[in-house]
Parts: sequence; structure tokens; C-alpha cells
Amino acid sequence: MSRSGRYFDHHHGWAYPTPAFVHLVHDGIFQISPGRAGVAHPGVIESATAKATDSAFGDDAYPTLFTKVAAIGSTLAHDHGFSDGNKRTALQVMLLTLKRNGLHPNPSAREAATVMVLVAMGACWTAPVCGWP
Repeated sequence: MSRSGRYFDHHHGWAYPTPAFVHLVHDGIFQISPGRAGVAHPGVIESATAKATDSAFGDDAYPTLFTKVAAIGSTLAHDHGFSDGNKRTALQVMLLTLKRNGLHPNPSAREAATVMVLVAMGACWTAPVCGWP
């Protein structure tokens, strides 16, 4: 299996992270920052990555790349699938997913912190994601 196939699935022409990618990002965070690595609720990671293909009444539940990325990030940040580092993981997964799709947001630390608070609260659903990119 290609690295892309293991770490990204495709839906309607866009690439979205797989659970394997989310775990890879999470593990990488704890190689460079303090915290407690580990999975608390594996179903949350599965649920978050499934947001890209969720539907409601036959239509995409999250109709744009940005709403899909925000839904993935919100679930990762808010539902605490990991023991620690949920918002850090969500931020990196969101940024890397946008980058994988040809967008290159470069938020300052303050912007990133603000966006993650909004995403974790479920308040960041507009395109581009809270003013990115």
C-alpha cells in the first residue's frame, strides 16, 4: 500500500486523513513537546476521520473541504480521543490536510491558538477555516 493510501483517503477529489495519519501526527507531537502520549478512546479518532464522508439525507453533511477539515479538527479537539495533546493533534491534522490539498495556511501562534479554541467549541465552520489560508 502506498504511503498516501495509508495516510490519506480521497472523497470528491479531496484528500482526508486516515486514523493511521492522525496517530502518526499525535506520536510526532510527543517527540518534540511534553505530554502524555496514548489513546484514551480509539472510536473518537475513527469518528473524526469519518467526518469527511458523513452524509445527511443523501447530501454531504459537511459540503466543503473547509467544513470537512473543521469537523475533523473539532471532533479530535473536543472529544478527546487521546490521553493528551488533542488540540495540538487537531491543529496539525487540519493544517497538514489543507496542505495536502494544495492550501498553505501559515497562522501565527496566537492565530492558531484562537482557531483551536473556536474549533474545539464547534464555532469555526466557515470557509476558509476561521480565516485560513
